[in-house]
Amino acid sequence: MKSDFAIYLPQPEEPHAWGLDITGAGSATIAPKSAYPPEHHPSDHYFDWNQGRTLEVFQLILITNGSGTFESELMPPVTLSAPFLFIVFPGVWHRYRPTLETGWQESWVGFRGEFAQRLQESGSLSPERPVYATGNSEMLLAQFQLIQDEVKSEAFGFRSIAATAIMQILALSTHLPERKEEENHPMRKTIRRACFLMRQRSGAPLCPEELAAELNTGYTYFRRMFRKYTGISPKRYHSQLRLQRVKRLLRDSSSSVSEIADKFGFASPFHLSNWFKKETGLSPRDWRQSA
Repeated sequence: MKSDFAIYLPQPEEPHAWGLDITGAGSATIAPKSAYPPEHHPSDHYFDWNQGRTLEVFQLILITNGSGTFESELMPPVTLSAPFLFIVFPGVWHRYRPTLETGWQESWVGFRGEFAQRLQESGSLSPERPVYATGNSEMLLAQFQLIQDEVKSEAFGFRSIAATAIMQILALSTHLPERKEEENHPMRKTIRRACFLMRQRSGAPLCPEELAAELNTGYTYFRRMFRKYTGISPKRYHSQLRLQRVKRLLRDSSSSVSEIADKFGFASPFHLSNWFKKETGLSPRDWRQSA
């Protein structure tokens, strides 16, 4: 077994303003047929397989190579192959270890605070669903590496930087599996094509119903799935693309409002001005002066 490092931090007297405090971080490469866990764990973190362990803090453990087993009082034993991440919840008995034949490579971070507790209370984090198949996410690994570097240096502001990275890890780990599932949905390709066509055709008015027909899908279903993936309706999406381009011309060119209206297919400068004011609260001329 090759151990990289493990740092356990003393806790500040006052809780962090963001409601999340890092308690430690580390990494270890566990060679095949090696004992686990590493013997340098402090007494309140160390455990053996027969007894398991209960912590007072949250821990995120990212396994990037190898395979192993995880179980808790709320989840039966499960054998997993990297890459995956699991969360240890405070007050919940658990145990985990790498497979003897493969070992594993782990990175971990401990934390506590109201932010994590609120996520658990809202159901965003659940001790009954502590394991996430994250895939080979560079963004996720980068956040762990950032935390490790900051903890090692303990430079000014390292706790705040680590706190933001932990928030990123929580967001990524809980959404990457759903994102992967959605990426494989047949409509995902259709929505991406729709976004491409709307951007390509942002220089003219567009009928979303006709676009759905062009993509061989019913408009009601298309609109619902489009809103699911983008957060807004197709009509609003196209309007925002047009608004961005009109703003760019107003800001970066000497084109008149009349010329811009003609370029983007508006019936008249009045129609452009009326639409623009509804979108921004300002007329094109007033917006150009403020920009």
